[in-house]
Amino acid sequence: MKTRWLFSTIGKRGYIAQYFRDADPSIHIIGSGRTKFTPGFASCDETVLMPDILSEEYPAAVIEFARSQKINAILSFADPDVDRLSMIRPELTAMGTSCFFPGQSVARMGFDKFQTAEWALANGITVPQTVCDPVQAASQLALPMIRKPRFGSASVGVSVVRHERDIAPPAGNTTEYIWQELIQGTEVNIEICGDLTGRPVAVSAWKKMISRNGETELAVTVRRDDLTELGILLGEKAGIIGPCDVDVMERDGRLYLIEFNMRFGGGYPVSHLAGADFPGLLARIQRGDHPPLHTGYAGDIFMMKTLHPFGGPVAQADETFRSAFNLRNEHSQ
Repeated sequence: MKTRWLFSTIGKRGYIAQYFRDADPSIHIIGSGRTKFTPGFASCDETVLMPDILSEEYPAAVIEFARSQKINAILSFADPDVDRLSMIRPELTAMGTSCFFPGQSVARMGFDKFQTAEWALANGITVPQTVCDPVQAASQLALPMIRKPRFGSASVGVSVVRHERDIAPPAGNTTEYIWQELIQGTEVNIEICGDLTGRPVAVSAWKKMISRNGETELAVTVRRDDLTELGILLGEKAGIIGPCDVDVMERDGRLYLIEFNMRFGGGYPVSHLAGADFPGLLARIQRGDHPPLHTGYAGDIFMMKTLHPFGGPVAQADETFRSAFNLRNEHSQ
């Protein structure tokens, strides 16, 4: 029997759809987005246009779509969307939909960078010193420091502040920021997959070698007990549900939690190539299985990304996208 999965705000992550099909060919994937010119639509069996995720209409639209289309499971691919969907998780769960994203309190903690730091301190997790006021930043943090949007995503708006005159944002900028101690060291990502109760079922780790505009372009897996242990600890304490990408910095042998991304991260393909197989685990969980903790991925596996341009008549965009996907499938057989 086919199971119907909604990939909410799929964006450019169409490759995740193929990972799920490889794990379970019975999965039928419906991708959502704001425009038919959504690259990930090329990898979906169906597509649906949704209101802007920040609009008042969005939550009701998702609930109605899930009900009318008998959606069995939902994943999200964008931080603001995870935050919004978490608010309607009880309604979706009540109709029998497996929601592979956390509830409202955990989702908000991950989306709100200041709450993340406060949560870390309360749970004994090492985190950079963090404040949410430029006056505090000037008096408590050393230069250079990091300034980032409190509710940001994909590294948009993150900057290194090197001069006192630049600590406060420019006049007229209404973005809410936090300021953090700059941790200069090695950037590592820990990926966690949790079941529907918040129990970790997989952990992997990799180093980001090249990143442009928040998108990981080259990564290499690493195997270390301390990274695995931190991933399990974070997953258990936060109650991570579904996929989660955690940014960590290592300085002088100490691991600092930077932020949670409670979704598939842009570097997940390297974990998948190394054998982590989060989609396979999530498919099993959706069917009612209870897989044991898996940490058996391979180290020193690399991943790079390339471009796959495609196109056609604007009036036939949806059909062109599906044709592009079908053509790639034929070539891969």
